[in-house]
Amino acid sequence: MGGTELARQVARLVRRMHRDGPYRLPRGPEIAALDALADALARGDGDAAVATGAPLGLAATRAGDRVLLASDPGDERAWLAVVLGSAPAAVVEVPHPNADLATEHVGLALAGRRADVLYLQSGAHRVAGAPPEARDRVECPADVSSREDAPFSRVAEVLVRRGLPQIQLHGFADRGDVDVVLSPGAAAPSALLAAVRDRLVDLGERVGEGERWEDLLGRRNVQGRAAARAGTAFVHLELSRSLRRDADRRDAVAAALDKALDKALEESR
Repeated sequence: MGGTELARQVARLVRRMHRDGPYRLPRGPEIAALDALADALARGDGDAAVATGAPLGLAATRAGDRVLLASDPGDERAWLAVVLGSAPAAVVEVPHPNADLATEHVGLALAGRRADVLYLQSGAHRVAGAPPEARDRVECPADVSSREDAPFSRVAEVLVRRGLPQIQLHGFADRGDVDVVLSPGAAAPSALLAAVRDRLVDLGERVGEGERWEDLLGRRNVQGRAAARAGTAFVHLELSRSLRRDADRRDAVAAALDKALDKALEESR
């Protein structure tokens, strides 16, 4: 299947994203071009997305009704990987590819199930391009969940302003009593958040929420703050390392997210 080959291509790109990779932020006309790209993605216009992505260094690969736009991890404009199907009803986001092991597999599996889910991924390791003296995430230009000026963040904000809910995938080292930590970040709790919780509990995954897991709630997350401003749903989903290393559990989580989106999108109509 075409979508499967695109997923393989993204996975190959992720393996090339290294801590010492090159990275710079957009400048000059690139910023307006990113906004034009985001507009095309929000409309589900693959041809326009290809045309606006090319000057940004995003190579296009088509497979059936899907198009992958991806930057080269070896280039300083290692900004994005995007898979677009139809006009999106939701976004699944992978902000820390390679750094958060196998999160791309969960996101791609969800997008592969639904043409109306846009897959949005950072194009670089989260510390690529960081100065040697960097001590905080916000000092790392490629740590897109901490930087409003990252291309990932600019695209996500345009999509959020169009009302699209976000599911953002992260990973944490195993802890003895929890498999998944769930939060709305800085946004308000939503029907989508509740549906995700219910579906993951149905799987038998141990779901943690609230202050006990304060360090995993993503309350300073830039995309969550954008969702709070726009009044849209944001799901900050942290997955344990053991879960992410298990292909069957990853696929089951993607299926659960698919069902949660069905329920939440139906209720919002």
